[in-house]
Amino acid sequence: MIPAGRGFQVEIAGVVCRLGTTVALDGVSLVIPTGTVCGVVGPNGAGKTTLLRALAGMLRPDAGVVMVARREPAETPAAELARFVAMLPQRPVAPAGMTVREAVAWGRGPHVGRLANPGPDDLRAIDEALEHTQTAHLAARSLDALSGGELHRIFIARVLAQSPRILLLDEPTAHLDLTHQVAVMALLRRQAARGVTVVAALHDVNLAATYCDRLALLSRGRLLAFGEPSAVVRADTIAEAYGPGASIRRNPATGRPYVTAAPPVTGSVGGPRVHVIAGGGAGSEVIARCVEIGCRVTVGVVHVMDTDDETARALGLEVIEEAPFVPVGEEAVASATTAARAADAVIVAPVPFGPGNLRNLEVAAGALRHGVPVIVIGDLAGRDFTNGIAARRVADLVAAGARPVADTGAAIEALRRTVAVRA
Repeated sequence: MIPAGRGFQVEIAGVVCRLGTTVALDGVSLVIPTGTVCGVVGPNGAGKTTLLRALAGMLRPDAGVVMVARREPAETPAAELARFVAMLPQRPVAPAGMTVREAVAWGRGPHVGRLANPGPDDLRAIDEALEHTQTAHLAARSLDALSGGELHRIFIARVLAQSPRILLLDEPTAHLDLTHQVAVMALLRRQAARGVTVVAALHDVNLAATYCDRLALLSRGRLLAFGEPSAVVRADTIAEAYGPGASIRRNPATGRPYVTAAPPVTGSVGGPRVHVIAGGGAGSEVIARCVEIGCRVTVGVVHVMDTDDETARALGLEVIEEAPFVPVGEEAVASATTAARAADAVIVAPVPFGPGNLRNLEVAAGALRHGVPVIVIGDLAGRDFTNGIAARRVADLVAAGARPVADTGAAIEALRRTVAVRA
């Protein structure tokens, strides 16, 4: 157990960093206590990476003071700093020809003499890093044979193997699907519970607000807000950083804030209305195809941060959303039911169904009872995670008159035959 207290605190006072003629950090001051997960958020070019580089000793401030574990990182020898500070850069280097285990073992470099063999503590740290990142099964694989997401998890394992007291990560959830994003953030929380101070630059404000103890919101190098998520994710600060057009809601399960975008609706005017039941990225293609053939599309219920949510909002569509990481609730079901019953047709995308989104099938059933044609894409083989409940409900839909089709192309053809759409 790492001792608590100020020993591994991060302190920044009036820091200014210039990159050429650009002021990348402009008078930033904050204190991150030991054992805290601090998310650094803000739009592109806000100064997130520059802040991490200053903390890692890679960049000397032009003004102000950076203190990491009571040391100025830029003045501390790199070998000494590496024994308690680990940095995951945005674009880490993958050594060619190495196995996963060899790459993770690199993290022990600061603790193992140049000519020494790894000892029991080193081997234990490597094994634990692989286990924590759920990559132990890849240990013998070559780095060259990994997917982008797998490789990114190996880089995280490498910095964990370093046994840092202060962990700096630049976009640790990049290249990862939603499941592994959540797993990484949960891992960072466990590290903090052990007394590690975690500072992570994150692109996703909602992910940061869900898992971080504190947030630092940057914009054009200035610190707009710092503190608990509820004190940072506010309508005024988000609008100042990202521009207008977002609303702030509360996750009913956690009480934490989350942001929803509100782009202007740009869908077709006067075309048939289609409601798409989507989720997990399974609906993005059918959503786009429906828009392409001139339909007025509504989507939902989808979770905020879901790929289909992002697709629908990028197209300027009306989306019925639920808070991240919670089951679809009554209010969202009621809104989706209203949208589905007002539609000329409903399409159920080939969505993976679990307890969290099972109620979307209630929306389809309610529309069918209301006389709205329902088209169901694909069977549920491999995507029913409800012990057969979802499969039975889909079978009931088909028995009641819903039309099953094999894929998105067949769904669009069925839609053309059901309602009048542009050829």
